[in-house]
Amino acid sequence: MDVVLVAGTPGDVHGLVRPVAERISAVMSAADTWVFISPSSHASGREVRVASSYPGVRRAVGPFEFLRYLLVGIAPRGFARSGKGVIVHLGGDLIYSVDLGRRLRYPVFAYASRAMPGAKSVSLFLVEDERVQASLIARGAAAERVRPVGNLMVDGVGVRMGREDARSRLGIGEHERVIALFPGARPREVSVMAPLLFRAAELLSRVEPNVSFMLCLSPFVGTASLEQLFSSTRYASRIDGSAARVEKSAGPLEAVTREGVRIRIETVFRYETMAVSDIAVCTPGPVCTELAYLGVPHIVAAPLNVPSAVPIAGVSGLLCSLPFIGETFQRRAVERLKVTSRFVSITNQRAGRMIVPEIVGHVRPEDVVIPCVELLGDAARRDRMSRELREAAGLAGAADRVVQAVQRVAVGQPDSSSARA
Repeated sequence: MDVVLVAGTPGDVHGLVRPVAERISAVMSAADTWVFISPSSHASGREVRVASSYPGVRRAVGPFEFLRYLLVGIAPRGFARSGKGVIVHLGGDLIYSVDLGRRLRYPVFAYASRAMPGAKSVSLFLVEDERVQASLIARGAAAERVRPVGNLMVDGVGVRMGREDARSRLGIGEHERVIALFPGARPREVSVMAPLLFRAAELLSRVEPNVSFMLCLSPFVGTASLEQLFSSTRYASRIDGSAARVEKSAGPLEAVTREGVRIRIETVFRYETMAVSDIAVCTPGPVCTELAYLGVPHIVAAPLNVPSAVPIAGVSGLLCSLPFIGETFQRRAVERLKVTSRFVSITNQRAGRMIVPEIVGHVRPEDVVIPCVELLGDAARRDRMSRELREAAGLAGAADRVVQAVQRVAVGQPDSSSARA
């Protein structure tokens, strides 16, 4: 049986494809699992490489091969229709999954964490919660085709140890306070966010004793060009940042800022880093959900200082990538983003209120430092925020429920929710 997982961005691949692929590998070892990466202006360029490393994934197919298959029918290398299968849409533009379903004559299941058009070609919507279920039904999806399954992003959180055990694994002292830094999942984001965070770390080190910094590097960024990404010269006129050099030794990589602040670079123990952290600073995205699930108080920073580095979704994002006129579209899209976005944190969006602080717009290092100092100095607020984050994160177990729906196709059982409208 073919199980084709479709996604478009680093967030889709890391937060949604990974837990589903891991669960399929565990309970459907005979299935051929493929990952098709759809075209996206949010892409990092490393989606195929990262998705190919997941357990059970036979191969990841890049956007060019995907489009070529849809347009002219040239199958991706190694891929052949087995005759039985299912498309599982996990992100990106739904039309790619629908068109692939038509070509392969497989049913399309779509996971949704927010309302999307109730496409008649989707056999089953697997949605985050009753809120999304109600929105889809209101948009015209048949009620029997919409099933709540939980928050798929939290199923990928891979730490199963407590705070003390995680500190021991990472060599963190008992009384050492840790601030985790998450500069984004795309190189262009990191080139903006890392220098800003480095400068914030320098300022924090002056006023907060016994604080260590750990920077979690996304697998969609890689380590080959860190020196270039950590340089503050590219956007020096728009960001008050600090450059850092990378030191390689027998231990973990470290970024050393101009003022000598040492920041550990973590590329492996992502969730252990979250678990040991007193607070974190991150960009918007799946990391907000992961931190919320683990109850880590955090600040979400969305700098719009460099419009070309801001991810823009949908058709607008594709227009922004056009030569010559793309920059104009990008500036206008960022201006709309400033006006229309009530919350940028996924967790705040779910809760419908401000649980974690958000900094959106022209961001300075001081804008990050102030809420960090406030959180570090208020243990009661951190405890309250931690409880509220866990409550807002949503239910785990979605990967199991998605795979159970796929298994019904494998054994030929009709699903009461899969009849097409």
